[in-house]
Amino acid sequence: MHKKLLTIFLICAPISAMANIPSTEYVQQQIASQIATAVSSKVDTSASANQTMAGTYTVTGTLNAPTPTLPTAE
Repeated sequence: MHKKLLTIFLICAPISAMANIPSTEYVQQQIASQIATAVSSKVDTSASANQTMAGTYTVTGTLNAPTPTLPTAE
């Protein structure tokens, strides 16, 4: 009886020690969620962006803000 119990224990013990590894889909969803959260707090640099900056800013280096060409008189 003890041998059977020991055999069952030795067979079942490795199964109970297996790691709970998340699926690839779950990991990809978590990464996408973290990226979306990080990107939502960044400055929008698209051409259609309309943003207000407040506060004091110190710029070192070169600040390049080209002026668009004016339309010609018709």
